Amino acid sequence: MTDRSLTDEPPEGLVRAQRLAIRIAEEFARDIEPGESERAVRDRIDRRVVELGGAGVWTPTVVGFGVGTLSCFPTDVPSERVLWNIDLGTIDVHPVTTDGWWGDCTRTLIRGENVPQRRALEAVEEIHAGLLAAARPGMRACDWFAHFQDALSGTGLLLLDRLQNIGHSLSRDSSYDDGYIDAYNETVMTGAWAVEPFIGTHLYGVKREDVVWFGPRRVTVIS
Repeated sequence: MTDRSLTDEPPEGLVRAQRLAIRIAEEFARDIEPGESERAVRDRIDRRVVELGGAGVWTPTVVGFGVGTLSCFPTDVPSERVLWNIDLGTIDVHPVTTDGWWGDCTRTLIRGENVPQRRALEAVEEIHAGLLAAARPGMRACDWFAHFQDALSGTGLLLLDRLQNIGHSLSRDSSYDDGYIDAYNETVMTGAWAVEPFIGTHLYGVKREDVVWFGPRRVTVIS
């Protein structure tokens, strides 16, 4: 359901929703302490969304620590697994504003100095930055995915997303209408798309997600 009348400026409501998502994801990625459980952090995030003026979440908040970072999917319910002092964690936040706009942001946190984990986190951040830099008006979802595949090759890491994509379309009160950013989707991207490379090993995963607005002449990363 692509709107061909879109402008180069992202809607103000989308910007508000996404900035709320970023604020919360980065706040918790910074402040979570070893010993906290996935479920407790999930509950705190959901309360924080409302404290900061959100109406709730449009899909369940995802929190994973340690082996829990191998899955980042809304149907995977956070457990009583706790963050260790040498560990990775992922936080995926999906706030809804009171006027119905949706945000979507994932951040990965690291505690301690595990070298392979740190290198994986650096790899996903580098890949993500490259994807943002490669975004162009009029590009197809499959072309963006091809940039990801080129960047992933040689890292020794795997695409962990169970649907083998790196993101999806996003609209005011809906998502996935124009499909996924994968090898098969030839849709020309317009409007909002969440890009979220999720990579790792059989032991842990790392992920970063932001929302990009594809206008007819300009692309904007909402920050």
